[in-house]
Amino acid sequence: MPIQPPVIVLANGRFPTHRRPLEALESAGTLLCCDGAADRLLGSSRLPDYVLGDLDSITPRARKAFADRLIELPSQQSGDLEKTLQWAHQSGAQAATIVGITGGRDDHALGNLLLLWHDFGLELTALTDTGSFQAIRGRGELPSFDGQPVALFPESAVVRLTTEGLVWDLTADSLPGPHRGGSNRSRADRLVIEAHDGAVLVFQGYPD
Repeated sequence: MPIQPPVIVLANGRFPTHRRPLEALESAGTLLCCDGAADRLLGSSRLPDYVLGDLDSITPRARKAFADRLIELPSQQSGDLEKTLQWAHQSGAQAATIVGITGGRDDHALGNLLLLWHDFGLELTALTDTGSFQAIRGRGELPSFDGQPVALFPESAVVRLTTEGLVWDLTADSLPGPHRGGSNRSRADRLVIEAHDGAVLVFQGYPD
């Protein structure tokens, strides 16, 4: 089965409740489930197109229900989300939206979000129950709204950031750590963010 956009990845965190990630799930052209995340779709009207990972957390019931769409990726050097994103890129996907990336164990949630700094060759967006995350390398333009909560998390202190549209804009500035980029706000309907010498993870809160 060829990959059809939009590609949605359901990670094995807490199943989303906000309408934005739920709408993304329903709109999937191809739905990829990370291992045990497939259990959340048992009895659902939206079934996974593929279930990927080392398949050590999927239940026997889900394994039987989705037996014809299991793809075992046994490497223990990387987690299921990382392997799923690599597989998506190798299968021809150009972009992917991840849901279910947070919740559950805090170390898993943080590791999933930090994974967005990595360049998989995909345009990646993560939708949580409070907002979206997107990694930018070079120049990026993002739709926004006045007063929108925005946070910037550079992958290192070497990354230089220039922004337009924030209450506290940056001009070729480096932040001493990713914790220093929070609690900003938008003042425009469009943000321009440039990241040089690395990537920046941008959080944007939902309007509702």
